Amino acid sequence: MNTTHAATDFRNRVNTFFTCEVPPILEQHTEFRPRGSAYRRALFDAGLAGLNIPRIYGGQGMPDEFESAFAELSVESTPPEDKIHHVGEHLILPILIEFGEHDLAAEFGSALLSGTQIGCQLFSEPDAGSDLPGVRTRAVSDGDDRWIVSGQKVWTSYAQYADVGILLARTDPEAPKHKGLSMFVLDMHAPGVEVRPLRQMTGDSEFNEVFLDEVHIPGHRMIGAPGDGWKIATSVLGRERRSVSRSGSASSRRPLPVDTLVRLAECNGRLGESAVQQDLLEAWMGERAAALISSRISARTLAGHLPGPETSLGKLHRTRNGQRNARVAADLAFTAGASWDPSDAATTALAREILDAPGLGIGGGTDEIQRNTIGERILGLPREPSPERGTPFNRLKNS
Repeated sequence: MNTTHAATDFRNRVNTFFTCEVPPILEQHTEFRPRGSAYRRALFDAGLAGLNIPRIYGGQGMPDEFESAFAELSVESTPPEDKIHHVGEHLILPILIEFGEHDLAAEFGSALLSGTQIGCQLFSEPDAGSDLPGVRTRAVSDGDDRWIVSGQKVWTSYAQYADVGILLARTDPEAPKHKGLSMFVLDMHAPGVEVRPLRQMTGDSEFNEVFLDEVHIPGHRMIGAPGDGWKIATSVLGRERRSVSRSGSASSRRPLPVDTLVRLAECNGRLGESAVQQDLLEAWMGERAAALISSRISARTLAGHLPGPETSLGKLHRTRNGQRNARVAADLAFTAGASWDPSDAATTALAREILDAPGLGIGGGTDEIQRNTIGERILGLPREPSPERGTPFNRLKNS
């Protein structure tokens, strides 16, 4: 079968999956995690999970263009509950493969792709969010091929459901802060791991605090070598920004679609107002620009390039779209302020999207970090001066 026929057959298979197989599976479940797990199991059984992941790690071993085609076809069909499996499939497993941890990739691959296990990302801390290299969670070798980890993480998405996580910790406090970090695979059920959900103004608890009290991690679950943590974290964040820039309904948060704004304007009799038309035009241009940026990023990936600083462009543009579209929606839908009738399911869902929009500027790296990345790594501007550069972490103030 030639490539054209293979691509056509694949698209037909994906469309059939979403049209015929997904609806009855989701109808059997009403709760968040069971719906996500049921969909993920069906995706795996249909041979559509981990399309560009090698077969030895549980994937399908297909060329990247099939992954891109699936992303295009599924962008508005993937159930939102599948977001709990995003980190495992798109971040943890590719990172293990990229950095040569083949045994770990084989150990966790099928479980993460099939939804048997859920992954999370343990990076940010109360005093190390935007300044991620300043993490204080410590990992100390016990001299017997184990690491003892103590510290606190925060803003960890879906940690309350997670079975495994990638953990950024400081293994060498005498090295400069970027150099003394290492990355581990953490068993979220290990003794000493405590997860506390955080309530958001939407009423959801997507994020969590995670406390680590002398948690033992086997030596073979370090990713790469000691001191490779920042290099690995940078790759993880690049992949995350790439995914955020092109994600659809299964994304943790996304801009309200322009079609939704147009319907709101029509329903409220405001489509003829010049100011509303201007807002809708700007939203449409933003949506198209974001799609073009995402397309360029995908093209680079298909050409064999790992995610780079260009992903910050997509992430920053998506944030701007999301926050603007939320403002427009609030103006169109809530004439008396952000209040609504809880019995109106459609309006309640819209209110949740509006309240959730500020998170676009935080998740995956703040806007300030994205601008720094664009300025320094794309535009070639001088790096911001830092008196910390080259100084051992344990000599820094508040270290």
